[in-house]
Amino acid sequence: MLPRTRARSRGAVLPAGRAAVVLAVGVLGAALAGCQADLDDVQGAAAARDAHAERTADAPDAGGSAGTPLPDYDAASAVGDLVDGFPSDLVAIPPGAQVLASSARPSADGALVDVTLNLRSADPVETLTAFYTDALGAAGFEVSPSTVPSALTSLTTFVRASRSEGPTESLAVGVFDDETERLVTISGQVAAG
Repeated sequence: MLPRTRARSRGAVLPAGRAAVVLAVGVLGAALAGCQADLDDVQGAAAARDAHAERTADAPDAGGSAGTPLPDYDAASAVGDLVDGFPSDLVAIPPGAQVLASSARPSADGALVDVTLNLRSADPVETLTAFYTDALGAAGFEVSPSTVPSALTSLTTFVRASRSEGPTESLAVGVFDDETERLVTISGQVAAG
């Protein structure tokens, strides 16, 4: 039997795995909520960092460190919107859902596109699962049986076999219900263009 953890906010008892997912989703949500920089802001900060590095490259060390470099901007991802090149015709957004983050980048061999999409919705789990079952089913994807345990409320894997000699496409659609809203995450590999 799984250890149980008491959730302080509602007084309900949650399995330890579910409590960990609630915590992880909360941290992710808080992190995403604070990410409002656009490309110009990030590039401007990077330019300032590079200019500072050039000015101080020959300067003697005054006993301080050079500072922590800023992370590079990943043009294959976006916060709060769909990234350019995201296959929204295949991986659609349910009506009323809010995009939290998305990414689309070529796979290592270039045959597929690695995609992720994170959404927030007020719709019930069953409605969201049915939306993707219908949309992906219309595109030729089939539900793939899975016995992988998950702390998500719903986890469905979809597979579409290649019509030619190309690779098989797959998408996993997970929905987490925190009783006030649903968080949806979709990830996998689909054919380019």
